[in-house]
Amino acid sequence: MSQKNLVVTTPKVSVVVPAYNEEATIARCLRSLVEQSLPRDQFEIIVVDNNCTDNTIKIAETFGSIRIIIETTPGVGAARATGWQVATGDIIVSTDADCEVPKHWLKKIVSYFDSHPDVVASSSGYLFYDRDFFVNWIVRIFEHSLVALSWFLAGGVMALTANNMAVRRSIYGQTAGLDRTLQFGEDLNLAKKLHQFGTIRWVFNNRVKTSARRYQDLDLSVVPYFLNFLSM
Repeated sequence: MSQKNLVVTTPKVSVVVPAYNEEATIARCLRSLVEQSLPRDQFEIIVVDNNCTDNTIKIAETFGSIRIIIETTPGVGAARATGWQVATGDIIVSTDADCEVPKHWLKKIVSYFDSHPDVVASSSGYLFYDRDFFVNWIVRIFEHSLVALSWFLAGGVMALTANNMAVRRSIYGQTAGLDRTLQFGEDLNLAKKLHQFGTIRWVFNNRVKTSARRYQDLDLSVVPYFLNFLSM
């Protein structure tokens, strides 16, 4: 693991973005992060280069004071875990390289944690920036049901979703952390560990936007994810 563009200040928030060949989307993601309403000196952005062979990292470097971490072990589990390992903020926030976050995203997260000291982690949903209003309306309608179903199937553990979750770093450090070996479900696996230390909440008013590309061709590739979800 090596590091470039290190930031020496101690931020309130660390945002971790794993990336593997995301040159088509990384600029959109990072632009939405650097333009947050939370003052820039209160948060750091960590991009984890997970063996990128395209222009992802070159594009990330154009955004200035962003930490770029190299993780050579393939897989989002290893990449995300490495980013969280070097995070220095009081709150570790996770999103993906194909996401776009709203302007007040981080400010809302900080405010929620400040006003809910019992909360150890929170998560919110997502909508699609490359789908029409009708599809996103359906996503909004079903979000409540899916959250309740996940809670039930996980035995009363509130789920986290990796592209929009936040965790107190002090609590995260008391757990075994993210499972580096998981290709799917590292977020729910982490939720089960955090559940032992306090409350996990789902916040419905702080959604990010993401690409629907993973849902373009629903085929047998979704089976491992579904089976892993059930096992979690």
